[in-house]
Amino acid sequence: MTERFLLYIDILGFAEMTRKEPRKVARIYSILDGLNVHRHNAFKTIVFSDTVLVYNPVIPESKEECEYLVWYLIEFAEDLHHRLTGQDVFFRAVITYGDFSHYGLKNIDCFYGAALINAYLAEKRLPSVGVFIDDYCNTFNQYFRTEKFNTDFSFVYMNRALEALNNLAGGNFPLQAWDPSFEDQTPFLPWQVQFLKDLHNNMRAHPDPVVRGKFLTAWDFYQKRYPMLTTVLAHSNFDVSAIAGRPAWRSETAAMTQEIKHFKRIGAGSSLSVQISKRRPKSSRVKGTPQK
Repeated sequence: MTERFLLYIDILGFAEMTRKEPRKVARIYSILDGLNVHRHNAFKTIVFSDTVLVYNPVIPESKEECEYLVWYLIEFAEDLHHRLTGQDVFFRAVITYGDFSHYGLKNIDCFYGAALINAYLAEKRLPSVGVFIDDYCNTFNQYFRTEKFNTDFSFVYMNRALEALNNLAGGNFPLQAWDPSFEDQTPFLPWQVQFLKDLHNNMRAHPDPVVRGKFLTAWDFYQKRYPMLTTVLAHSNFDVSAIAGRPAWRSETAAMTQEIKHFKRIGAGSSLSVQISKRRPKSSRVKGTPQK
């Protein structure tokens, strides 16, 4: 039996980066090398060119194990999403289930299967950026909000801090009443606002109209789920304080700025190693309630 859960990630615009921005390519590989997934023995990771594969080598035997695997696969995508924020690098990812084999011969690694082929073909047909989960895998998703994208896949919202704030505010922004505990309940919110800013800027200004359309598709999902929040942010040039109605998230914003600068210093010829940030999203801090 070789049916497994598979996270398939495609780094977008990789060919153009390889030709024109090799330093950025080296930065991407350094970030990939530091991902949390490499420290989790329930998963294996394969990286080749612009593609990242993450799968579970041990077959799950219960519904609870399936829920655990899907939870962490989405979190691994969330980890990469977080680290790439502000780097002008985006990806499209598919989470699916099916036949997948990976083993080593004397000189080469072999990996193949219907799940890999299906993920590759599905990913190319998704005109957006972001993470998408197939219907079967989504039955095991407990902690991430999703919305139906097409007959087979749902869009996964990579913004648990914004979701928490939207729930606290009842969807009304700017906040009418401020509680200092809101900042503690919404860690990493500046990163998620920065991502929305990057979506908005690219859907307006990217030179390729096809690529503009992909960013627009992703933005549309966020705008539909958070209409007042996205409106306030867009009108304020994505100032996080605007949604609070007062200065807020200053320390988190400073931490985000430092982390973005840190990753941007990494590149070809650099001896700077990636230090795993202590501010990396933790499920225990932003898990909230199951999405079902």
